[in-house]
Amino acid sequence: MTEDIVLQVENLSKRFKLYPNARGRVKEWATFGKHTYHKEFWALRDISFQVKKGGFLGIIGPNGAGKSTLLKIITEVLDPTEGSYKTKGKTLSLIELSGGMEDEISGRENIIRSAQLLGFPNDYIENRMEQITAFADLGDFFERPLRVYSSGMRIRLAFSLFAFLECDVLILDEVLAVGDIFFKQKCYARLEELVEQKTAIVLVTHSTSLVRQYCDDVIVLQQGKLVYQGAPDDAIKKYFQIQRDSQKISKEIEYTDFEDEFLPEIASENKSFSETDHELLNWPKNKDFHKLPLKDAAHTKYAKLTRLTVCDKNGNFSQVFKQGDCVYFYFEYQILANTGIPIAILNISTQRNVLIHSKSSLQHDLYTSTNLHKGDILRYKQRIKLDIAPNKYIFGMHLFVLKPEDFSHLDYMSLQEYNEKRIPIIRLNQAGMIEVLPRHNIKVKNLHGGICNLSGNLQTQLIKNGQISE
Repeated sequence: MTEDIVLQVENLSKRFKLYPNARGRVKEWATFGKHTYHKEFWALRDISFQVKKGGFLGIIGPNGAGKSTLLKIITEVLDPTEGSYKTKGKTLSLIELSGGMEDEISGRENIIRSAQLLGFPNDYIENRMEQITAFADLGDFFERPLRVYSSGMRIRLAFSLFAFLECDVLILDEVLAVGDIFFKQKCYARLEELVEQKTAIVLVTHSTSLVRQYCDDVIVLQQGKLVYQGAPDDAIKKYFQIQRDSQKISKEIEYTDFEDEFLPEIASENKSFSETDHELLNWPKNKDFHKLPLKDAAHTKYAKLTRLTVCDKNGNFSQVFKQGDCVYFYFEYQILANTGIPIAILNISTQRNVLIHSKSSLQHDLYTSTNLHKGDILRYKQRIKLDIAPNKYIFGMHLFVLKPEDFSHLDYMSLQEYNEKRIPIIRLNQAGMIEVLPRHNIKVKNLHGGICNLSGNLQTQLIKNGQISE
């Protein structure tokens, strides 16, 4: 276990004995194990992974995959049947905090008692009591016995203590699914602080948005086995694949094979691509397209992204802009098989996978009723005004198609139907990066606060001496 590793799990397995009834357990015990009345169930089998200092590991998987069992072993609630695990430094888990509280004493007394059980001195928690009380926001209930708390209030109390105890490894199990929107916001803010403090965090959740936003490494469990470990987006795809295989609802759609012959064309009055579009696009010179390397995911059996560049208003390649500048994305697809009617999407996200902007060719009212045929070249030019906060941003490119029969009913589709009908051809979540710099050198003169600059106006009125004339 190297210096930077704070949690290491090696070949961890957990077996449970399942008895048909209580009598079976007694019979087996009475025969000293000579007769077996149970069936073996392996909740975990050969799980191995490690978490480094400051790492944020997500654990996802369907119900019954073994997520909670894994956490209970790491937090010493259960013993493993096989394998081992090691932790370095102070490890805290919300499972321990909420489970070890006393019903007959108040929230305040439980905070003090829990901190003592976890090895923190009295003055440590007393100095933070005001912050904990404000974070929990339980009002008079903070001084009442825990037995009158709802399950949500118990978690609020436990997480409030949790938020102000220093540790090396923090283990969370669906804690952010509890509470109202304001409490969740405080939890998210605290997570951001812990990430900055280089606390290692292990999060078990069903929320793929949380996984995308916070995790830098994700493992996927299925029937007690580790079936994938890696980047959040790929892990989420694997998770959705498992859901599909289990015949559960999923928003993800796999590639669909089209017939070898051309799909039938449909009549439409929508704006379509013309043969002279390449003149209107003011397409950059070839040399500008070699400055951004293309990823492997940009090539599928239906199409490949052959050209991609980012330019400023003067048509020069650039990845650095100032607030309020316009960025121009140029991208070209080569069609490798007969498919349907194209829909192109460009996304812009923060480094923590918070989606800032996403707009498709449909939302730009740029339609075509023409199916894509093998050998076609499809070009796009997209301009975006960067009214966003100074930072580095990731942009992604996606190409979908609709079958002609679905496209003809587009005006009558719900958003859910549209998401189910569109078929992914290329999905490139991390096509490239741009950086936005402040418009002014003095921070107070930045164009706006927050992530985005929302359009609107402000009016004011000054009434001298409070005298309002009729």
